[in-house]
Amino acid sequence: MEAFFTGRKFTRGHQRLADYISKHMDGIPFMVEEDLAQACQVSISTVSRFWGEIGCRNLKDFKQRVKDEVLLSPSRKLQSAFDKVGGGDGAGANVLATADYLRQSADRLEQAAFDAAVALLGDAATVHVYGPGSAESLTALVDFRLTRFGFSVRRLARGGHELFDQLIHVREGDAIVVFGFVSESPEMAVLLDFAKERGCRTLLITDLVVSDMLAKADVQLYAARGQLWEFHSMVAAVAVIETLIVAVGKQREEQALHNGEELHRLRRQYQKWLPKNV
Repeated sequence: MEAFFTGRKFTRGHQRLADYISKHMDGIPFMVEEDLAQACQVSISTVSRFWGEIGCRNLKDFKQRVKDEVLLSPSRKLQSAFDKVGGGDGAGANVLATADYLRQSADRLEQAAFDAAVALLGDAATVHVYGPGSAESLTALVDFRLTRFGFSVRRLARGGHELFDQLIHVREGDAIVVFGFVSESPEMAVLLDFAKERGCRTLLITDLVVSDMLAKADVQLYAARGQLWEFHSMVAAVAVIETLIVAVGKQREEQALHNGEELHRLRRQYQKWLPKNV
């Protein structure tokens, strides 16, 4: 579905439709234009013109075109990955295929947004990181890297009421990093709203180009993960994070280098007791 909306300049009414459709795709097959008009508080004629803006003839044509692209089960996404592996191009070619995600992410990486993200993290008293599902691996990477530089980092619970137990420790001047892929979850909505209330800034790392989250977060960085019907790759997200963290570390260069030397000293002093295995 992202391909329908990417790079398009919508009117205010069409922006509402794009945002709504991106977050309620499961219900679109059962809706008519009147339903969409009511849900987005726009006229039926606005809905009718919208399909042409995204290259479709009408709502029926849109439904048909996204049927095999969006409403796919995880098994179908896995099948797309299996098909690539079995395509005969070899493992090396499949690895290089992910380079396109890096290119897409680099093309969308605005220097001003990147600099703002560096400043947001560098100025934070504590960095709170949220990433559900496969994005949990990204929260672990942020935690590991920034902690080594001397940052205070806390990983937030993935969902449910456990999140509230951790939010009480968020203070004004902290930063919240949200990995928001696919759609805005209730937890993400809570985090972005709570951050405004508490007086802390938010960094959203996402693969979405149309979402209400983009306006709610203070800074947004894009990381391509593949089309919605594909097995999603974290290659670009990791590259964005690593680039960001190196830039943040340079802001605290003296402390980061000192911590690196201290780490080296400890490893040498206790290597007989705790040999490095990896």
